[in-house]
Amino acid sequence: MKKIIAMSLLAGSFAFAQSGLQGGADGLNQKTANTLGQGGFAAGFGGQVAYDAWALSRGGQIVKNGQKDSFHESAGSLTANINFAAGVTDFLDLGLVLPLYYDHANAHKIPEGDLWKASRGDLELWAKAKLPFDEMTDGVFNAAVAAHFYFPTGDKSVGVRPRHAWYLNADGNRTHPYTLNGFAFGGEVIFTLDLQNVGAPLRFNTNIGLVAPVSRGTMTMVYGGGINVLPTDWMDIFVEANGEFRVEKGEYPRDPGYDPFTLTPGLRFHLPADIDIALGLDVGIRALSKFTWKYKDEMHAAEAYQLHYVDKHGQEISYGYTPTPRYAGTAALVWRFGNVRGADEDKDGVSNKLDQCAGTPAGAVVDANGCPIDSDNDGVFDGLDQCAETPAGAVIDAAGCPVDSDNDGVADGIDQCAETPAGVAVDAAGCPVDSDKDGIADYLDKCPNTASGAPIDAAGCPLDSDNDGVADYLDQCANTQAGVAVDAKGCPVDSDNDGVADYLDKCPSTPAGLPVNAEGCSPDTDKDGIVDALDKCPNTPEGVSVDEVGCPVDSDKDGVADHLDKCPNTLVGVAVDKNGCPNKSQDLDKLKKGIQFKTGSAKLTASSNKTLNNIAKLMKKLPAVNLEVQGHTDDSGKEEKNKKISEQRAQAVVKYLIKKGIDSERLRAVGYGSDKPIADNKTKKGRKLNRRVELVPFEK
Repeated sequence: MKKIIAMSLLAGSFAFAQSGLQGGADGLNQKTANTLGQGGFAAGFGGQVAYDAWALSRGGQIVKNGQKDSFHESAGSLTANINFAAGVTDFLDLGLVLPLYYDHANAHKIPEGDLWKASRGDLELWAKAKLPFDEMTDGVFNAAVAAHFYFPTGDKSVGVRPRHAWYLNADGNRTHPYTLNGFAFGGEVIFTLDLQNVGAPLRFNTNIGLVAPVSRGTMTMVYGGGINVLPTDWMDIFVEANGEFRVEKGEYPRDPGYDPFTLTPGLRFHLPADIDIALGLDVGIRALSKFTWKYKDEMHAAEAYQLHYVDKHGQEISYGYTPTPRYAGTAALVWRFGNVRGADEDKDGVSNKLDQCAGTPAGAVVDANGCPIDSDNDGVFDGLDQCAETPAGAVIDAAGCPVDSDNDGVADGIDQCAETPAGVAVDAAGCPVDSDKDGIADYLDKCPNTASGAPIDAAGCPLDSDNDGVADYLDQCANTQAGVAVDAKGCPVDSDNDGVADYLDKCPSTPAGLPVNAEGCSPDTDKDGIVDALDKCPNTPEGVSVDEVGCPVDSDKDGVADHLDKCPNTLVGVAVDKNGCPNKSQDLDKLKKGIQFKTGSAKLTASSNKTLNNIAKLMKKLPAVNLEVQGHTDDSGKEEKNKKISEQRAQAVVKYLIKKGIDSERLRAVGYGSDKPIADNKTKKGRKLNRRVELVPFEK
């Protein structure tokens, strides 16, 4: 009795397995979808104690080596554990559980042997990953998945009551109370509904999963849930239920009443230093279905649930399987340390213990110390700040957004021109853009591309004092008269670059380099149209035609100027006298007069032979000379006849000269008829003059 009391006190001072199993903080057996957080740890001890012999076997009956016996009423059992959990990341926890069992198997007749035994159970390793539902529901709904791995570290062939339904072997043989005696693994999903975040002091947890033994035992569904009322920050009131149900068929009938199921009301206290103590009463479903607990009812169908094994001393033991105590006291002690998610009064995700900035406004983003983050340093915390990248110095509104009084896109506090008119383009300082930096904003500047440093007027345009179209800063002739055309430098245009501006220049096309007078003209002393600087004959008499160098024209190049030449058509190379005339035999103007034809025909007169011979002689003397013989008539008769006879006469002359040894290539004949008269055809004298032969030199 003393031993069981001592173990009961030990159980009351330790934490029950489920409290630290998943890193949860609710009830005794509840599993929560919340995690410890990265760097958070939880260590727990605890247990469940029953003083009921019927917690060991059906009706407290046992058969050992064929001898029937029963346990004393003071017989009972203890289920305890040591557990540890660690937050690897904010969403992942890892942990382990080492069960400790004791069955107080105090029988009437037979020695208890290995039945009365305290020992260890199967080591469990687990991992739990929280799913991101809390981020989508503001922490109201959480979900997690967990994996469990069971290692056969438990003591075999000792104790009485199997601690888990999956320990039951199919034929009831070798079902050990403290171990599966083989590996098992399991998985489950966990859900948490926390209504504190919507103003209700309630939290709900539920879980469901499967445990699958590898080589022995029975596949079993595990499930549970709890309701937690949170009236204060130091105490919770809870009611929870937990059970196991064999889903795999075996030797034993399947009935929820014959698999583990407990209902547990209780209280959980939150003490300083992040220590929780939970107390509760486990009530088995057997107690709920059989309040009278008659022996006959307890032993009903006991033969269908007979367990058999041989203990370490070789003694054969058999008894009726019982899933849980009818009633059991349970207690838990859990200590959280490190960066744990403990009590969080300001609901910022950082526990009071670690929160260096208690009272953080709801919705504000905080750092690891629980202090609100203000990324843009505008005085409005991230999470509440609707404009999270406000530039430094900007005036903001209550939502953390920059105030822009003049709606120019530059926030007040940064805006150096706070009253910019609507629609005006501004620079980074909020001032109207002044592209040419002349002090006049573009929207007012009529000359937005003024050169740097140029004096300007009120409209932003460069000053042009003389209104010549060239700004003062470029104008090298700043006082140009109104209306005078100027060049790019603002100076009057001087097209011929003679130093006299066009508006004063009476000779605006003076060749470059010639000296000019005040009127822009180069002197021409002899008034022949060739300025003195170019005139090679500067004293030409007035009225005499001159060539391009200012010298009198000598058309026939005989050395006698035309105005002195009495024979201006002398052939080149023919000697002339001082009057520019050759001797009669070399003067074409005189020779042509000797070419005569018989009346009305193209036959040459005999008197023409001497003249033609002189012409042939002259052409031989002057081989460079070529002659075009032109026949002309008066306008008497028909023009067709006139042209024909004029051409025939010209050809007659050419034929004669060819006969005299002149190359035909040097001659050509043309008949003009009456087209080119030199006198009046209305007079007899005039008609005579028009009937003629012209000898005109030509060049090939």
